[in-house]
Amino acid sequence: MKASVTSRLAAGLFSFSLADSAVAGDAISQTEKQGLNLHAIGMFFLFVMMTLVITYWAASRTKSTAEFYTAGGGITGWQNGLAIAGDYMSAATLLGL
Repeated sequence: MKASVTSRLAAGLFSFSLADSAVAGDAISQTEKQGLNLHAIGMFFLFVMMTLVITYWAASRTKSTAEFYTAGGGITGWQNGLAIAGDYMSAATLLGL
């Protein structure tokens, strides 16, 4: 009985996927190629350059390996916990979407 339900479900899902691909095929063939978006490319390179400048500036301020660990010891355990929780929630949100 269980194998019968599973095979019927698989057959139904397969038939839906065939119907969707047939409908999508017409829409895909009617699309036009977009031009080159120079504004988006420029903003991307600006973002990358700003990130590299900030990284260089932060690296020049760091003199020893101890300064890499939790902001050189300048933050409390509570602040570090909040930072870790923020990282976790951000990653969980991204993966959840």
